[in-house]
Amino acid sequence: MKITLRRAIRVLLACLCTIGIAGAGAGCGSTGASGSNVVTLSFFQTKPEANEDYDKIIADFEKTHPNIKVVQNEAADAATALRALLVKDRTPDVISINPNGEMGKMAKAGVFYDFSNSPIVPRLKPAQQRILADLGHNGDEVNMLMYAGNVCGLMYNVDLFKKYNVPIPRTWKQLESAAATFESNGIAPFIGTLGDPNRVSTPFDGLAPYYEKDGFWDKMHQEGRHLTPDSPVSFSRNFKPLLQRLYWMYQHTTKDVRTMNYEDGNAAFAEGKGAMILTGNWALAPMLQTNPNLHAKFFPYPADNAKDDILVSGGDVAITMGAHPKHEKESMEFINYLFQKKIQKKFVDDQQLIPSLKDLKANANPALASAEPWIDSGKIIGYADHHIPASISYNPILNKAMLDGNLDSALNTLDNEWRKVEARTIE
Repeated sequence: MKITLRRAIRVLLACLCTIGIAGAGAGCGSTGASGSNVVTLSFFQTKPEANEDYDKIIADFEKTHPNIKVVQNEAADAATALRALLVKDRTPDVISINPNGEMGKMAKAGVFYDFSNSPIVPRLKPAQQRILADLGHNGDEVNMLMYAGNVCGLMYNVDLFKKYNVPIPRTWKQLESAAATFESNGIAPFIGTLGDPNRVSTPFDGLAPYYEKDGFWDKMHQEGRHLTPDSPVSFSRNFKPLLQRLYWMYQHTTKDVRTMNYEDGNAAFAEGKGAMILTGNWALAPMLQTNPNLHAKFFPYPADNAKDDILVSGGDVAITMGAHPKHEKESMEFINYLFQKKIQKKFVDDQQLIPSLKDLKANANPALASAEPWIDSGKIIGYADHHIPASISYNPILNKAMLDGNLDSALNTLDNEWRKVEARTIE
């Protein structure tokens, strides 16, 4: 019997709910207020640090829409909670998510709304919206709307670069030259945080666009359960140069890289203990708390040729709703409100993110503004790790390789884990 993807997902979700996962997000609902004309919308969101911002947005929205009440429900494990609600036919009215590979799979399964005819779509930056489409969509539909983006590049200390007269590296050789200059002046070129095993994916993602070309991930799925290190495409065959460059960067970090965690790394960079740091814009807020005068910007991880450089920039927040909304009119009113220029600007400024509206600039922070030339020109690409199944613990694998230098072992492990996942995946 042939099992469709949608049928397989529903069967799997039913099983998950049976074992108790369905309890997540059980407070979400979508019902009209009893005995009144007020419609209550459930607003499912996955960004706990944005709770207060959303509360303010909701309060202001309700003032001008007295017939609509919005109840915010925040879930840490978004994929599990959302699946549980979907299978119980309790789809939230409006959904704010971190758009990753799991959400792309849901979009492919046809569980999200089609915004193709929404007037919001033409107002969005095409390159950012393309990143969402690359994650997954149902046919020709537009299933997620980019709301706020992020940056995964090399963050650099502008003042240190100026002090030692180091130009912004546009090629890998220039990056090596910059590192040599800083080391000769007693400055660590990079700050890395190998004491936190879940942070290597950031520079991995930043370098990946130069090695995942020509439909790499589609070909990996085609190899599937037959993948070996010697296959026409594999982690071992395609990504060894990436890990070699990644390892080189970690060899030119502060001496305490093996024990430094994420928080320590942010503080060290804010204090000027390194010229560059292997992180993304999400680290800006804690850095600025340590040093409000920090002058930092981003540039892409360099390519061999300057003309080939590309910036990794994904979606931090995307907006969607269920394919068959119970309160479509009221839900769209709230979504349209979210996409008002002044509302999005306040949100991205508070959250240190990149706006998705064409007529908004990320000028609240110079670090974010430095990424705009790549976003506006379309020279951005999404995160490689969104293509890696969630069941593969790739971060600890990469972290171990950066500690022991055994790159071949890490690549072989990734190939083996990929093959195992494909072997148990229903197509």
